[in-house]
Formats: sequence, C-alpha cells, structure tokens
Amino acid sequence: MRLYDRNTSTKESASAIVHSFNFQDKINFTSIIDELELKLPRRTQVGIVDNEGDVVYYIANIIEWTKTKLKDNVQNINEDPKMQELVDLGYQIHSGLKFGTHYRVYNYESEHAPWLIHITEKNHNWLDVARMIRVGHGVNKTIVLKYEEYWISLEWTKP
Repeated sequence: MRLYDRNTSTKESASAIVHSFNFQDKINFTSIIDELELKLPRRTQVGIVDNEGDVVYYIANIIEWTKTKLKDNVQNINEDPKMQELVDLGYQIHSGLKFGTHYRVYNYESEHAPWLIHITEKNHNWLDVARMIRVGHGVNKTIVLKYEEYWISLEWTKP
C-alpha cells in the first residue's frame, strides 16, 4: 500500500510503502527487507492489523552498526553467536530480561542502553513484535530485531 503524507499530491512519489500484516501472522520480513534494500527516499512502514480492523504503524529501518569501543574496565561476557558481530564492533551487551527482550545494548557514549535487541525466530507472530515495541517505546529505547543476518529497527509512529 502506498501512503502519502498530508498536503502531498498523490501525483508525486509515495511518502511511504506500508506492508500490512494480521497480528496473528507469523513474521516474515522478506518483503520489508527487499523494500529497505532499495534505499529509496520513502519510508518503509509495517501496519499490524488487529481483529477489530484497527492498525498500528511502525517505521522499519535496517541498522548498520558502526564501530565503537568498550568502556574502560568493562568486559563482554555474552557468548551468544548471534550477538558476536556487536561484540566485535565494541558494543556492550547485557541481559534485556527486565525489558522483556533478549538483550540491551550500549555503545561507548551511552549511560543507558539505547537499543533493546530481540532475536526473532520465524515462529514469532506480529503480536509478539507489537509487545516488544510497546515496551521499548515506553522506556525510550529502539527495538532492534535480529532476523537472519539483518538488524531491523521498528519504531512506533502515528498514522
């Protein structure tokens, strides 16, 4: 579905492409990743539809982590091979259990974790994703889903 921002002509390029899913659907980011990899100037959004027909929208982005360094006197004890990329780049990884996710991630500059990471499996559904994002939004953190080899951030947005 194409989305046009208010006061934008529909004769212009769409402001966003919305990928809609039922909240009970198993997650599959294939179409979202394909859209994001085009690197077009429009937003890529996910619309999750509940059983009453209401839709909650999220803006999707692929995260490309930059190199940072560990804070002094800090060691990473995380042994999850799916997180090794971030460990190698110098990010500090801690349990995310208190936020209902797998990990919280710090960079050198951050006193509080800017990101909550969830390792996403194909048996998760969109309701699981909506729960994670709701908690992340409530504590001012960006939810990042590790899906196959991709890091995908999802942030709640008003329609």
